[in-house]
This record gives sequence, C-alpha cells and structure tokens, in this order.
Amino acid sequence: MTSTLASGQGSFDLDGAIDLHIHTAPCLFPRLGDDVETVQRCADAGLRAVAIKSHHESTVSRARLAGKAVPGIDVIGGITLNWTVGGVNPYAVEAALLTGGRIVWGPSGHAAYHGEIMGGLGSWGIPGMNMPGKVNQGVEVVDENGRLTTQSQAVLDLVGEHDALFATSHISPDEILAVLDYARPRGIRVLVNHVFYLPRVDEEFLAKVVTGGGAIELISALMLVPSLQSDLDYTYARLVATIRRFGAENFVLASDGGGVSMALWPDEQLRMFARLLLNAGLTEAELDQTLRTNPARLIGLST
Repeated sequence: MTSTLASGQGSFDLDGAIDLHIHTAPCLFPRLGDDVETVQRCADAGLRAVAIKSHHESTVSRARLAGKAVPGIDVIGGITLNWTVGGVNPYAVEAALLTGGRIVWGPSGHAAYHGEIMGGLGSWGIPGMNMPGKVNQGVEVVDENGRLTTQSQAVLDLVGEHDALFATSHISPDEILAVLDYARPRGIRVLVNHVFYLPRVDEEFLAKVVTGGGAIELISALMLVPSLQSDLDYTYARLVATIRRFGAENFVLASDGGGVSMALWPDEQLRMFARLLLNAGLTEAELDQTLRTNPARLIGLST
C-alpha cells in the first residue's frame, strides 16, 4: 500500500488511519467533545475508523448512533469491565457483542493494578478524573493462584466466538500474560494497551507479548504530559527503536485522546504523533502498517 501520510515537505494527512482508542462525552470525566463532534472531526481528518471507549458504560449504542450521524467512517463500540458494568461480567459482555460491540476492554480505573500504580481505585491523579463511589476491591482477571477466573475465560471465549478484540486496558503484566496464554491457542485477538504507562513494563516484557501473539499499542496522549514523558522515558526515539526491534507488524498507534487535560483532539494528537515519529526515523511503510493495516486486522476490517 502506498502511504499518503506524508507527502511533500510540509503536508500531512491521516487518510485511511484507524484510531482504536478515543474518549468522548457523555463521560464521568471532562471531554473535549461528544460522540458526534469527535467522530465528525476524525472523519473530516480522513480517518477510516475510530473506537469509542468509556470507563463506565458500553459504547455500542453510542457508536451506532454516531456512525449514522457521520457518514464515511466506521465507529466501533465496546465495553470496559469496571464495576459500573459488574466487573468481569460475561452477561454484560455477551449483550454488548450481540448488539454490535467489537472490543472488550479489561477493567480500567477499577482494575486492582490501576489502584496499585495510581494510589487509589478510580483515580487518575488528575483533577476531575475520579470515578464516583467508594470501591474497596479492585477488579482482577485472575484468581489468587494467578490463573484466569472462570468468568475471565468465559469473557475471552465470547470475544473469540464473536470475532472481536480483547484489549487489556489497565490490568497487570502478570494478568496480561495469563490472558495471552489462554487466547493464543484459541485464536483470540489481544491488544495490550498503552505500554510503558499501564502496564509499567520494559522491552523485555514486550518480547513476551510478541511471543504470546499479542499486539502492542503506543499512544500519543502520553506525549502531552511532560512529567510522564520524563518519568517513563516515553520519547519518540525510544518508540521508534522499540518498533524497529520487534517489527512494525506487532504495533498499533492510537491517541487515547479526548480528555480536556490533553488539550488536543484525538485527530490532532494522532497527526502530531505520526508526524513526529516520522521525524524521529519511523518509515512511511512502518507508519502505514501501525496506523492502518494492523488496527484494521485487529478489528476485522479489510486490509
């Protein structure tokens, strides 16, 4: 495929790109725009598809309505396994998939690992980003012996039956490996979200993900938080080196955009991210694969 992501000296477009990680209103947290506003911007920027993630509810109906309101772009919905939907709840997952959902995200703010890293369940450490209610126990996909729970196995089986995607969200490194061990022999697709942040891992862990058949997501949102960039060594040079080390076929670029604190809309974030990765040495072929081909394959779109 010929890339149109960069042409000439200064022009730049996102034609055909896919962002599998955006956030929109209505939400428990401040967002730059609602479903239709954000999807319209992405469509205007040339994106082929976007996936709307919510921390508190299924986005399947919202995605369907946004897709009807904005022609020319595929809008993907799914469900995140926080306590607001019952945690690791096969019943909620099956309903979401039967009504058109294509992504099941693991728990985010209610994940036990999230609480450990962030210092509290339901909190991101950012003003306005706190899930309501008192939560005393985090959601985990494994039992006390580190094995996937019966409910987690049922969820993954449903993902496989519906040819959907399981995204790890904010679960721990050990939980991710348990998911991959179960998913790979069953042909279940898995995307490991925002590595280096949640989960806090290194390149040696990424080697295990690749061996386990998982795809790896790198997000632009972290580039907009200087303190995290510094603390996590999240630099364009490191990301290019990481993609080069493991192969572009194993990576997906996404924004994780939409939060007010990030200032830039998802399409603006993705454009910035792609352009600066090119500046740091990523090739157009690698960018094409990580922004178009790989996300299309993961979500079941033609490549």
